[in-house]
Amino acid sequence: MSETGFTGDGALEIVNVIGWVSYRQELDLAALRDTFETRSEITDATYKPAENHWLQTNFAPDDTYVAFYRSGKASITGVDSVAQFEDVVSRVNTVMRDLLEFDFTPESQVSNIVVTTTVNTNISLEALALELGLERVEYEPEQFPALIYRDQESDAVILVFSSGKLLCTGLADLDTISSTVSEFTARINPVT
Repeated sequence: MSETGFTGDGALEIVNVIGWVSYRQELDLAALRDTFETRSEITDATYKPAENHWLQTNFAPDDTYVAFYRSGKASITGVDSVAQFEDVVSRVNTVMRDLLEFDFTPESQVSNIVVTTTVNTNISLEALALELGLERVEYEPEQFPALIYRDQESDAVILVFSSGKLLCTGLADLDTISSTVSEFTARINPVT
């Protein structure tokens, strides 16, 4: 399924794309922060090693969150499409190429896409927990307002709210996400 198929009424909507880039070398995070503070492409650079072991940054123009780790990896989160993720990777690579002077294309990968959808009806979470089997679900309404379903075939995690809202996480391929959510909604349809 194309990314554009994830918008519209009742369809899947991407709410977060998470991924990483690898620079194949150890990073001096304090020095990187000092350099980032002088770059207009970066709207914020925070490194407090006593609190976090990573450098927290935001890249302009949309303040996308990018965390840099001493291992040479950077994680990107908070974008709402794979195309936007690739654009951010390109912008980050441009800045890092200036600083590290590497002559390779850094490896990057989407590691998780979070989507939501609605099934247009209220759901009895108690009945759904019994229908899906207690070995596949977690449902403790006094601690969390959603049923948590773990799909054994795809390794997806689907949160089901009584309002009919679903949130799917744990997958990185749009086609797999689409088929997993479609199969799940078809399975729960008789329960709703």
